[in-house]
Amino acid sequence: MTADAFEGAPLKLDAGRYLLTVTLGGGVDTGAVGFISPPGSMSAQNFWSYLTAATGTPEASPEAMPVASPVAEEGEEQPVVLPSIVYQAIWAGGASRESSQTSPGAGQAVIDLPQGQWILWGNDPEAAQPPVFFSVSGSMPTDLAEPASDIDVTFADYSITFDGTLTAGDHLMRIENTGAEPHFVVLLKGPDQMTNDDLDKLFSPGMEAGTPPDLGWDPDKDITFILDTGIQSAGTVSWVPVTLETGTYAGLCFFPAAGTGVDHASMGMHTVFTVT
Repeated sequence: MTADAFEGAPLKLDAGRYLLTVTLGGGVDTGAVGFISPPGSMSAQNFWSYLTAATGTPEASPEAMPVASPVAEEGEEQPVVLPSIVYQAIWAGGASRESSQTSPGAGQAVIDLPQGQWILWGNDPEAAQPPVFFSVSGSMPTDLAEPASDIDVTFADYSITFDGTLTAGDHLMRIENTGAEPHFVVLLKGPDQMTNDDLDKLFSPGMEAGTPPDLGWDPDKDITFILDTGIQSAGTVSWVPVTLETGTYAGLCFFPAAGTGVDHASMGMHTVFTVT
């Protein structure tokens, strides 16, 4: 990733399982890459116009524009309800990278790309790098080898679990979405006293407009960002390396819920686990 482009992005691929590696060009401190395939016969370019319109860049017809959430209280910031087409797409995952990361596997992921039209994007419609539209042809091989993972991350609507070898060191997470909506995981390291109840208080709807909860620790000072993964739709699996230290971690998803736009973390999609 350079400051304004993706270099080395494919224009055509065969259907299969791929190792994605994100490297950062000079002057780029952080970046992410994700992959989306539009539903049905919709073109990648048309889907992109829907996505950008839904997130505040009006490049599509009025029916693609977001609407205010029906669940917000008067005076609260209105969540944005995304068009249903967003939830019907295939989100294959992706990888993120920060220039400070030096651990093995930083900026990497293993993802599956079945046949169809695809969009490579910066995991943010406002990313400086324009999306790359490309095609994937052929059938998925039936003999694909699965990477040897030791941590299972499972998404449901609306929960997230971490199981496996939760010890300090280098690991490979197998991330599966068993829910109906798209999900991703933001992994944070917090203080030892951090609990799921704390996260309920911290991310409860309307908290931004109110008084910060008394947690006994400071979210602005005591939380360290570890990584975030690409968005995955129902039935998809990806594999993401991670290096863990001893301590207490939180995994959260912030994708907006269908029909309301409320982020999944505010609906309880978070978990706290300990690494020994």
